[in-house]
Amino acid sequence: MLDFYSQFNPSPLSIKKFIDFGLNASEQKSFIFLRKELPVRLANIMKEIALLPEHLLRMPSVVAVNDWYIRSFQEIIEFEKVEINSRTMEHFCDSLVKIRNRHSDVVETMAQGVLELKESHEIDHHTEHSIQYFLDRFYMSRISIRMLINQHSKYFSKYI
Repeated sequence: MLDFYSQFNPSPLSIKKFIDFGLNASEQKSFIFLRKELPVRLANIMKEIALLPEHLLRMPSVVAVNDWYIRSFQEIIEFEKVEINSRTMEHFCDSLVKIRNRHSDVVETMAQGVLELKESHEIDHHTEHSIQYFLDRFYMSRISIRMLINQHSKYFSKYI
């Protein structure tokens, strides 16, 4: 499933799209959009994580972050072909809140992984530059995923 979703590009987002959605918020439309969009965004960044240097991938903190993304991806794709009803959409909201909470320490944990690498291995300039390029993309991806989850949760979840 990861390969399938990673072949797609995330939908471009703009502040205007967020505002327009807020003015005409529909839980069903949001659900239909997010059950496709979130797996695409998660799969794309997971593929990028897999391309990190092997030493970095073995750092305990990076292993933890990778595991969080795998679990979140698996939870979201459960909604891929489910029947749309109020119970499903409530379960979806609950899952989004759980995913958001699971990822609350991603920034610190990924940074810790990079520090673990620097403490245990010599890093050349090219590798350091590649890691920084990845981190920039990783954090931008995280921001967009959180914005989508937070918007849906704000409008439709009983938990915020």
